[in-house]
Amino acid sequence: MTAVVQVAEHGTFVAAAKVLGMSTSAISKAIARLEQDLKVKLFHRTTRSVSLTPEGERYVLGIKPLLIEIDALTAEIRDHRATPKGLLRISAPDAFARNVLAPVLNQFRSRYPDIQIDLSLEDRDVDLAGEQLDVAIRTGGLPDNATLVARKLYSDPLITCAAQGYLDTHGTPKNPQDLQQHNCLPFRNLRTGRTVPWLFANDERMVPAGQPTINDIEAVCQIAVSGAGIAQLPGHLAARFISTGQLQEILRLFRPPDVPVSAIYLNRRFVSPRIRSFIDFMLTIDLPAVDG
Repeated sequence: MTAVVQVAEHGTFVAAAKVLGMSTSAISKAIARLEQDLKVKLFHRTTRSVSLTPEGERYVLGIKPLLIEIDALTAEIRDHRATPKGLLRISAPDAFARNVLAPVLNQFRSRYPDIQIDLSLEDRDVDLAGEQLDVAIRTGGLPDNATLVARKLYSDPLITCAAQGYLDTHGTPKNPQDLQQHNCLPFRNLRTGRTVPWLFANDERMVPAGQPTINDIEAVCQIAVSGAGIAQLPGHLAARFISTGQLQEILRLFRPPDVPVSAIYLNRRFVSPRIRSFIDFMLTIDLPAVDG
């Protein structure tokens, strides 16, 4: 089963053999035996290429999560009394990874030196099983998916803010309706292509209208710091600039409910010690705080 997946991912028997530390003939014989047992062809074979048959595609799609489960069970039994170790693949949003996760990774590595980290900065829907990811950190509402577990790590406020220079020049809004008279910096979600609405208390929301529109929330923050307009930012990003006086929170009384930040992993009976240790570690880390 592992041979089938490796050949499918690497495209050749030779490459799969190198990954598994086996001979090419052993890989070929193993897959041939499996095909004989299943009574289907899993691969189209030519002298130049190997490709999955429709039955092979279905088999690989179904077998990947099972192999991950087997690996997790093996690690659980083998490492039950041992120090967590192995490769930990994490996906996290750009701003969160830079402002929260990156500063504490060395602390995590010091505590668990046998865990190797592969961190991807991205804010999109990921296929944990298909992409062989261990943990995804995501903010806001999460999909209802029986194959996933979401462990809440933090609650992060949404902060509406601007540079003092902008407020001195254009005035300070007293309520969300006043924002219509200001340059509100829109953040366009890279995944959906849509402008993210601003949220306020009592389920009030508005679509910010201003310039420029940007698809990177950290760039939105920097433009707000420059005095070009008003922004609504996650608290973990705004905290540092508010603490230094580069940004001022406005509309404090109209803050919406905090946004949950969660760690997502596959719903399986046996959770790898390295995944469990990472999530437990993250629960000990505080988000950068916004006063007030």
